[in-house]
Amino acid sequence: MTSDLEKRITSLENALRFYKLGFSGLFITCIVIVIMSFTNKTTQDVPDKIKAKAFEVVDNNGNVLVNLNSYNGSGSITTLDKEGDYLVDIVSNTTGFGNINLYDGKGKATVQLYNVKGGGGAIAVKNAYGTNALMLSLMTDGAGHISLNSSSGNSLLWMGATSEKNADLKMYNNAGKMVSRLSSTDVSDGSIEVFNKNGNKMVYLTTDVEGKGSMTAYDYAGTRIGRVPQ
Repeated sequence: MTSDLEKRITSLENALRFYKLGFSGLFITCIVIVIMSFTNKTTQDVPDKIKAKAFEVVDNNGNVLVNLNSYNGSGSITTLDKEGDYLVDIVSNTTGFGNINLYDGKGKATVQLYNVKGGGGAIAVKNAYGTNALMLSLMTDGAGHISLNSSSGNSLLWMGATSEKNADLKMYNNAGKMVSRLSSTDVSDGSIEVFNKNGNKMVYLTTDVEGKGSMTAYDYAGTRIGRVPQ
């Protein structure tokens, strides 16, 4: 009896050992298959390129925060706040040049970077009223140009170049009338002009035909009344 029991126990232990080895092998095989399947799936789920006519990034509430689309026949990128107001806009204008617009979160543009017709860049800084307070741009011949404006949009300071490519500085009063100008003559001599509040010339300091200093005075209506030297 004892011998039969020992044989049965030994046989049972051998069977259990076989089942353990078999189960361990099966378990390891399943893990390897799962890992390989996950790796292959991950690789397949990440394409090298995604093509679409539009793409949107939204928050947890479905509000569009980034919009990639087309505008004026070219690509555009727009970022928005959760209320749907513009923050940054990268688009092209009607002439096909690139534009970058910054907004105050309330739909009003505050800074604009764009290209001008004929080539070259420009920057416009706007005030809270939507008018240009500062302009950095180009003149038609490619010279630099800076313009400072009042809150209502009237010119205060203008810096650019003359037709002879010399420096030109103009100052205006709050009504938009030029009150002084520092520039040069057509022969590249310096000149200073002073105007009254109505924009009429009062004093003109420059050089005469001999290159000597001269001053011309005008009445309130802008009519010449005298010159030194005569």
